[in-house]
Amino acid sequence: MPGRHGGRRPLDELRWMACGGGMNSALAMEAVIEHAELHSSVTLASDDLAPRRARAFTRTKLTEWGLDALADRVLLIVSELVTNACRHGRTKSEGMLEEITLTISYQNAVVGIELEDNSRQLPVPRKGPISALDGRGLCLVAAEADAWTSRLNPDGTGKRVLAFLRWPSTPPAV
Repeated sequence: MPGRHGGRRPLDELRWMACGGGMNSALAMEAVIEHAELHSSVTLASDDLAPRRARAFTRTKLTEWGLDALADRVLLIVSELVTNACRHGRTKSEGMLEEITLTISYQNAVVGIELEDNSRQLPVPRKGPISALDGRGLCLVAAEADAWTSRLNPDGTGKRVLAFLRWPSTPPAV
């Protein structure tokens, strides 16, 4: 998992990352979200239909942006992050409306995925037996993403989980 360090040079770091220098700076990765050429968010009810709605939103945006080559990887990550937020990110009692926000961005040949929920508990990958029926979501995210990280919101309202994928070759003309 990427390390965190101080000092903001997001655009310089982002250029470095996109040129193959590695994706080991959480702050630089967040620049994909904060300074995106293309950016779209959706707020969803945190319920059983959220993963399907999130995938539909994501597929539409990737198609609009000409990023279909990353669709399978991005959709898997979105599905896992949204499912985790619905299962583990709830802070309200069952039956009460709780929302999550999904943001998809594109900047300098990097796709950013950000999922925000209300929990202040950061996600931790689990190691379980191969026969387990669940618990592999973050391992799948780590396997598909070029990098991922999580952080608490500074205002105390929850957390954000971010994943990033490099465009496989030259970026699309948008």
